[in-house]
Amino acid sequence: MSLDATLERKLLWSHDEGYERARRAAVWNGRKPDRRPAGIVLAEDAADVAAAVRLAEERGLRVSVRAGGHSYSAAGVREGALLVDVSRLRDIGIDTRTRTAVVGPGVHGGDLDRALEPHGLFFPTGHCPTVAVGGFLLGGGLGWNWRSYGPGCVLVQAVDVVTADGRLVRADASHNRDLYWAARGAGPGFFGVVTAFHLRVQPRPAVIKATLHAYPLAVRGELLHWLHGIRHEIAPVTDQACYVTQEANHSPDAPTALSLAIVFADSERAADEALAPFADCPVGAEAIWRRDGVAVQNVRDLPNDLYPEGHRYAQDNIMSSSPAAELVPALDGALLSLPTPRSHLNLMNLAGTPELPDMAFSLLGETLIELYSVWEDPARDAEMQAWVTGHARRLDPVAMGSQLSGESMASRGFGPEAFFSAAALSRLDVLRGHWDPDGRFVSFLL
Repeated sequence: MSLDATLERKLLWSHDEGYERARRAAVWNGRKPDRRPAGIVLAEDAADVAAAVRLAEERGLRVSVRAGGHSYSAAGVREGALLVDVSRLRDIGIDTRTRTAVVGPGVHGGDLDRALEPHGLFFPTGHCPTVAVGGFLLGGGLGWNWRSYGPGCVLVQAVDVVTADGRLVRADASHNRDLYWAARGAGPGFFGVVTAFHLRVQPRPAVIKATLHAYPLAVRGELLHWLHGIRHEIAPVTDQACYVTQEANHSPDAPTALSLAIVFADSERAADEALAPFADCPVGAEAIWRRDGVAVQNVRDLPNDLYPEGHRYAQDNIMSSSPAAELVPALDGALLSLPTPRSHLNLMNLAGTPELPDMAFSLLGETLIELYSVWEDPARDAEMQAWVTGHARRLDPVAMGSQLSGESMASRGFGPEAFFSAAALSRLDVLRGHWDPDGRFVSFLL
């Protein structure tokens, strides 16, 4: 039986009915790329993935992969490649005794959280509940409670991977260690297809609380200097970020700075103590709206107002460890020119994140700055992309790298050196030559 027949109705070539629908569905962003894969495999299990890789070898095609499709650059959709869509690999297995979970790459973070909740367990999934774990963990995974756990890939104990020769192998700290090293952070540069992640899950925090303060943009300098000054003092159980936007707040006529803190604590007292510093902001009298001590028992739907499905997005980011005296003035151009009401800038506090183990994910600053333009009119595509790319370039003097899950190599015109330490990138290149000598898998979208 031919490999085409093995995959049956799961294989769509570019001339087949349903191909264009599958191609567009592979991208969550309302802005779809013009790139056309030679074919798309709608895999349902690891055997389908292995057959797809062998088919690509037979046909002389390269292989690309998508899980949830949230990549803003649509890095998995490549011209002329065979796209292996693993979004249907959504099995979840939970072992409460060992506090482990085995999950398919297409599992959405919100679904994993709902499966773990009845068992009193937790995993730091992506902030948007529809982000699949596949791309999220391969890219590092800065999710909920990141300052306690570090990136989610730290909690990956093993991966099941289909390699370039169509074999399914297990990679962990004892077996295929190089492959395991690369799977934790290589992102679109990974040279295999992960069909399952074996995760070390955590006890679910007893109390989850949040505080949100809104400030007029006029006090941005004082506010950002203050937040930057306390970044190391904030309790490790606290996720702290500042969003500047016209949406999701009570000031529809002008951008507002929203200072958000979410704590994942063992008790009400510990949660209140962790939130207490945010009531002492020196520009507190200028706040136009407050929501203090709100119990957020289910945080998974919190960011959705900023990321409505169906809109068009451009995104870029930098990580910085610069002092506030350099960082805050550098942000002004972007803060004062948000091009649409839903466009926004995020500053996430990464200070105090646990030290990274030896893995491909190897670059982490103290502040992550994300730029998003959000719009609906296709005629504005070039303008919206230019706003993001231009302001990201203006932040280069205070940047020490970028975060791979929001990669923008194609738009900003640089390579993977901005996302890895020099040693990690060199090792990644060597391992790619070993595991994928014929270049079967596409690498970074340049």
